[in-house]
Amino acid sequence: MNEKIYRDDDVDESVLDGKTIAVIGYGIQGKVQAMNARDSGCSVIVGTRPASRSRSRREAEADGFEVRDYAEAVSKGDVLLIELADPAQPPVYAESIEPNLRAGQTLVFCHGFNVLYGSIKPPENVNTALFVPNAPGAFVREKYQNGEGIYGCISVDHDATGNAREIALAVSKVVGSTRAGVVELTFQQETEGDNFEEQILYGGVIHLMRLCFQTMVNNGYPASFAYAKSIRSLRSVIDVMDEHGIEDYLTGRSSRTCEFAVRTRGPRVINDEEVAKIFAETEQGIFARDWMQEWQLGMPQIHRLRRAQADTTMEQTGRDWREQFGV
Repeated sequence: MNEKIYRDDDVDESVLDGKTIAVIGYGIQGKVQAMNARDSGCSVIVGTRPASRSRSRREAEADGFEVRDYAEAVSKGDVLLIELADPAQPPVYAESIEPNLRAGQTLVFCHGFNVLYGSIKPPENVNTALFVPNAPGAFVREKYQNGEGIYGCISVDHDATGNAREIALAVSKVVGSTRAGVVELTFQQETEGDNFEEQILYGGVIHLMRLCFQTMVNNGYPASFAYAKSIRSLRSVIDVMDEHGIEDYLTGRSSRTCEFAVRTRGPRVINDEEVAKIFAETEQGIFARDWMQEWQLGMPQIHRLRRAQADTTMEQTGRDWREQFGV
C-alpha cells in the first residue's frame, strides 16, 4: 500500500488544546466519539434538539456532558463534530448551525454526503473536514476502552485556517483511530465508497443470507439448521478471514470441499454487470438522489420493506434460535 497511514506518533493532538469540541448529535457515533474525546482529555459539549423533543439529550446529560441546543453548542464550540444522520443534517445546518458559525471554526462531518452533493455549503471562513471510524459506534467505544482503535479516514474539503488536516487528524487520535491507523481520502471517495459498500456488501450479503435460508426451508430443511447455515456459519469465519486473509482461510483453514465450493460456485452467485451498474449509479449521484427523495417522502419504500421482513419465517426462527442456542 502506497497511501500514508497516520498513527499516534504522527499526530499532535495539542492542536486541540484550549478548544471546545461540540458534538452535534448524540446518536450511534456522536455518543461514543464524545466519550472517547472526553476520556482523551478534551473539553467536550453536546448539542441536541430542545429537551422536550430529544431523548438523546437526557442520555447525554446522564452521561455527564454539558448539553445545549444546537445553536448554542455551535456558538460555544471551536471544533464541531456533525454526527447527525445524513438526511437530518441540512435542515439543522440551515436553522441552527450556519447562522451561528464564526471564522476559524472547524466543521468535521461524520460522512461527506451533504457537502459532496451540495445540500450543505459551508462558508469560506471555516474549515470543512470529515473523520470517519470504520465501525459501528459501540465497537469504536469498546476498542477505545481496551486500549485499541478502529481504522478510520479523514478528509479536508476546505482549509480556511491552514491547519484543517492537523485538526481532523487530532480528532481521529482523541477518538482512538490512530491507534490502528488513519488514511486520507477525498470527500467523494469516502462518501461514494461508503454508499457503494452498503449497497453491494451489506445489501448483497443480507439478501444472500435470506435466500440461502428460504431455499433450504422450501426444500424441507429444519428452520433452525437453515438459520445456522445462513448466518452463524458466516459469522464464525469472518473474523478468521479478517485476521489471516481470504486465501489463508481458503487454503489452510477451511475444508477442501469448502474451498472447491467457493472457487467454482461462488462466482455464479454474483452478477458482475449489476455490481458495475450500481457503482456507476453511485458515482453519478443516482443513489444519493433516490435516497434523498425517499427521505423527503417519509421513507415509504423503507417502511414497506420493514413490514415485509419484520415477521418472516427467518426472523421468527432467529428469535427462537437465539433463545435456544444463545448469541
